[in-house]
Amino acid sequence: MNSMNMLKIEMENIKKMGWIPCDHKNFGAIGIKLEKLLNIHSENFEIPDYNGIEIKTKKSTIRKNITLFSATPDSYLFEIKRLHKLYSYPDKSNPETKILNKTIIQGNLTYIYNGIYFTLKVDRNQEKLYLLIYDKNLKIIDTFTSWSFQLLKEKLERKLQYLCYITVDNYYSHYQLYVKFKNDNYYKLKGFDTFTKLLEKGIIKVTFRIGIFKTGKRKGEIHDHGTSFSIDENNLELLFDKI
Repeated sequence: MNSMNMLKIEMENIKKMGWIPCDHKNFGAIGIKLEKLLNIHSENFEIPDYNGIEIKTKKSTIRKNITLFSATPDSYLFEIKRLHKLYSYPDKSNPETKILNKTIIQGNLTYIYNGIYFTLKVDRNQEKLYLLIYDKNLKIIDTFTSWSFQLLKEKLERKLQYLCYITVDNYYSHYQLYVKFKNDNYYKLKGFDTFTKLLEKGIIKVTFRIGIFKTGKRKGEIHDHGTSFSIDENNLELLFDKI
């Protein structure tokens, strides 16, 4: 794959640069710096970063949960708003604000609030991933939320056919963030069937991040930070073949 060889060459040059000052100190500064070094200008988060290759970075000192993609349930246009209305709970830091920030996996019941539990269910006959909602008596009360296989397959295959996973060292000096790009590893997606099997095993997780705008013109409105599908970095080679 020519683009992969090109990226490998570029990454070798970047690694030889050693410690590099970042333009920002906030979350995401490392990714922003790498995009600048690789001359990446894409603003479309639905496509891979570099000529068909998705790039993800992580600090070498931490274990990372890797976000694969985000996908809003396609069972209903306003499904996020419905879930927030029915199942949100008070934010600990601001009890007047209701949020729904939970990670859900198949095979486990995740406690939400007020006797409500969530879990996932892959239904191969219906070709859907369902969110199952239980009451305090562990009776299913809501099966409305779902993602079609078609949606998930499109998201996965459009963005993650190839992956470059990069580890980075970092330190701060005089309020300046410095980074050193350390290792770059390359992977090829095994396929959508593998993805669904990992969902069934609870290895791929779904996280809702639904909050409320606390300031500004939209204060009080729902702030959906995205519903993400993720995998622990230690399980990366269950979904991808290393190249």
